[in-house]
Amino acid sequence: MRFIELGLAERLSNDLEKIGFVEPTEIQEKTIPAILAGHDIMASAETGSGKTAAYALPIINGMRSGSKPLPRALILVPTRELAVQVNDEIVRFANKCGIRTVTIYGGVSMFNQIRLIKRGVDVIVATPGRLFDHIEQGNVDLSKVQTLVLDEADRMLDMGFTPQVRRIVAKVSGPRQTVMFSATINKAVEKTGEEFLKDPVNIFVNTNRVEPATIDQKIHLVSEEGKTPLLIELLSKQLTEAAQNTVLVFTKTRHRASKICKKLNASNISAGEIHSDISQNKREATLKKFRSGDISVLVATDVAARGLDVPAISHVINFDLPLGAADYVHRIGRTGRAGRSGVALSFVSDEQRYLIRDIEKVTGRSLDPDSPFNSVRSKSEDSKGKKTQSNKNANPWQRKQGSKPGGASSHTARKESNNARGHQSRRDSQKQNQSSNRNKSKASKYGHQAKHARADFDEKFQDLGVWHEMASKIIGGK
Repeated sequence: MRFIELGLAERLSNDLEKIGFVEPTEIQEKTIPAILAGHDIMASAETGSGKTAAYALPIINGMRSGSKPLPRALILVPTRELAVQVNDEIVRFANKCGIRTVTIYGGVSMFNQIRLIKRGVDVIVATPGRLFDHIEQGNVDLSKVQTLVLDEADRMLDMGFTPQVRRIVAKVSGPRQTVMFSATINKAVEKTGEEFLKDPVNIFVNTNRVEPATIDQKIHLVSEEGKTPLLIELLSKQLTEAAQNTVLVFTKTRHRASKICKKLNASNISAGEIHSDISQNKREATLKKFRSGDISVLVATDVAARGLDVPAISHVINFDLPLGAADYVHRIGRTGRAGRSGVALSFVSDEQRYLIRDIEKVTGRSLDPDSPFNSVRSKSEDSKGKKTQSNKNANPWQRKQGSKPGGASSHTARKESNNARGHQSRRDSQKQNQSSNRNKSKASKYGHQAKHARADFDEKFQDLGVWHEMASKIIGGK
């Protein structure tokens, strides 16, 4: 099927074919006709499936060169990087047909944004915070907006974003069409989205698979202190064997991202970092180097998880697991895009293992650890299983050694005790003392053995040679 068969103009369809867009993806095939028909849309599809083009192409199709100097379409996105990327895609699809766009986000001066808005734009791509600043200062009028898009809708309607989105939508006072897109839309998001949608057409593609099937997902059980040497070992070998590989590493904090980036560069691994402490100009420069291959590894917080499209990313590594399963989906969705294969590795410490269950529920996949730590875990589980089975087989009614016989009255017990005084009492006391000494000796012996066992275990896993062996097994797929 060609794009022209979806209802797009012939000129636009021909321009798309020139840049390699010959056949629409499934989400594009199902949503573009509905958007062109004027319906409100709530759509969900796996990451990398072409959601940006699904809403951008109908917007471009409805605009002609020389349109009035007022915003006719507003696209709200959660991050600066996604705003820049969406704007670039619209410019590429429009192919110099006169459509004017502006990106509005924080971290940079408002002066150039104001200048472009006053000159007149057809499409505004913005993050909610900075856009509302412009609204309050009277720099932009949204009353004529005809199409409102909420990209990455789950995050847009999540916690802090929801009040800002409500205030902005209230400024879009005229008749409008509202479109919501995301890789993950749960019941709570659907309910909140009903505030902005009128009789929406719900389009869910691959709802049983929210991440691309081309991504090979693995988790590796590793202690917190072991994550950094394991990461360096993996990257050193991976980038040596395939120089064209590029790797995106996610961390939970900005400080952690900076620390890891420094250690990678100190290990002769070219790495850059992006997070909210980095200025926008530096972030854009780092992303440009990453896309061009000047740096092989990008270390980032979740600021890069939403919408970042770098086709050459071969591996995504979760140095720290995200707290939400939806964030995991968006993270690993940075690889395996547009039908390409990719690898997603997650380092999981004991403290984070509970997060795996939620991820498995969302992705529908069983993430079996492929790691040398697996044997340690298996032995531990086998031991627990035998102990549990032993407890189940024990007779709950069996009297413990040394306990009173069932049915013996307190009077009888006192009488027998009085009759057993004297020599018998002293002999029992001696036996008790001997038994106590033997128990103390055993406890000391086992405690000494356990202490040495723990010391041996810690010493082995602190040895970088073991990390080298572990990395070789992981990369080799053993």
